[in-house]
Amino acid sequence: MVGWYQLAGLLLIQTRALGTSVVAIFGYPRIYPNLNPSAAVPVDRDQIFKLRSFANIYRMSRGKEHGQYVPNARFTFVKLASGETLMHQRFRHPTLAEGHPVLYAGEAYFDNGRLQWWSNGSGNYRPDPDHAAQAGLPVDQFYTHDAILKGEHTHAHAPAVSRPAVAYNEVQAKIATRRMMSGVAMPGSSPSMGHVKIGPRF
Repeated sequence: MVGWYQLAGLLLIQTRALGTSVVAIFGYPRIYPNLNPSAAVPVDRDQIFKLRSFANIYRMSRGKEHGQYVPNARFTFVKLASGETLMHQRFRHPTLAEGHPVLYAGEAYFDNGRLQWWSNGSGNYRPDPDHAAQAGLPVDQFYTHDAILKGEHTHAHAPAVSRPAVAYNEVQAKIATRRMMSGVAMPGSSPSMGHVKIGPRF
């Protein structure tokens, strides 16, 4: 009798062989590989922020520090298979993820701890808009990278075309993340720091 883990292993092998079409059919998350291995440069991991939210209020922590930071700038971010969202203002996406595949990658802009917009802007992972819900961020604040370049995110009432419909809703995205963490799922740049303040510690 084939056990669960053996079945999961067979599914993983078959999914790798057949590609993302199998992922789409069965509702597993799409995993984005790093397209530029040389961009995964080593850095001090204690400088990378972990994002958390409480009732749409966002805070960051890093390393062994006990305090929290208020995001108040534009950040690059990655959503890892572990469910963590890592961010930094200068580090590129492959550096944040240590070159590993991710659930999603992009850019996000915060104003005093409140998310203003986010996008799929990542030249090294190139996530598609259809799987934006995998980022775990509010999809009604999502804009494609092209829409950001056109400045559509600056309009109070951007046209609906700027925010393409996503394939997953938030519940499906959470289920997909859990499936990936269980091992069944198939594995499928950065603004200058300048003089932007990260924000006061909270």
